[in-house]
Amino acid sequence: MRRIAVLAEGYFNWQDAKTAVGILRYRSDTVVAVIDSTNVGRDAAQVLGDPDGPGKGVPVVANVSAALAYAPDTLVIGIAPIGGQLPAVWKAEILQAIAAGLDIVSGLHHFLSDDTELAAAAKRHRVTIWDVRRPPDELAMRIGEGRAHRPGSHVAYFCGTDCNVGKMTVALECAREAKQRGLSAAFAATGQTGIMIEGSGIPADRFISDFLAGGVEGMVLDLAERFDWVFVEGQGSLLHPAYSAVTLGLLHGAAPDLLVLCHEAGRSHIRRYQVPIPPIPRVRAIYEEAAGWLKPASTVALALNTFGMSDAAAREAIAQAQRETQLPTTDPVRFGAGPILDALLAAV
Repeated sequence: MRRIAVLAEGYFNWQDAKTAVGILRYRSDTVVAVIDSTNVGRDAAQVLGDPDGPGKGVPVVANVSAALAYAPDTLVIGIAPIGGQLPAVWKAEILQAIAAGLDIVSGLHHFLSDDTELAAAAKRHRVTIWDVRRPPDELAMRIGEGRAHRPGSHVAYFCGTDCNVGKMTVALECAREAKQRGLSAAFAATGQTGIMIEGSGIPADRFISDFLAGGVEGMVLDLAERFDWVFVEGQGSLLHPAYSAVTLGLLHGAAPDLLVLCHEAGRSHIRRYQVPIPPIPRVRAIYEEAAGWLKPASTVALALNTFGMSDAAAREAIAQAQRETQLPTTDPVRFGAGPILDALLAAV
């Protein structure tokens, strides 16, 4: 069990600091402080706009020096910016954390352990730097083989209309619901935040493209041997102008039996791009067609992210989406993942 300080300087909000939010919501370790000088003195949950949600009781402090008062043993980089680079002004904070004896966990594309100054400091102070996005050696250059999963196992892939619509969250909520019902289930992490939460997985967006499907296949085959249900975290979107290649590699490598489609209520365009999101039934057909090039997979449920809406507005949005798609629909964070898991079980 770690005592974690999360570094999210200037970015601590539910979109830009999704790593921090994921750690607060799902990691079993104790988060003792969040570092963001723009929100000093506030409760982390209040900053995120959900006073009773993740981060309740976790103080927001100005810097690493202030965080040390809460006795952390680990500093987690709490953001995943476009391009995955370390903000230059953060290096001094990381060096201070290392000097104080804190291990460092980073999900950036910029590998901190490759930085000679940081690596030397870590060696000197006998702390570890875990670059979560470094692919595991045994899967980093694995070619896809198209191997079938263990009979009796079921693989569900959580696809999305865009980035940041809740694919990881929905997969985690479904895995939690399945385990609570006594089912044999595993969450297959494919992104830096999911890996930090689960403690294992593959960083899909860091794989050489030739080996992504093979790496995902290797991970899923292993989990399917040990668990009856494998919930594979999706990344990006087949519609995304920058990240669609990652999504397709994941989809084909996972070779899912079933799909769960994730969408944010009211989002009409790919975030930061002027690319319209088609109607949900069309997005469903796109995913099913792409999966079907190798193995048929049907969409059995829709997860609708209703963050920021009132309960009444959320229920109406869910009802409207269900009418439009004829799929069981819910917001699993607000109303529970039961309907989605019921749909998955009914499908098999």
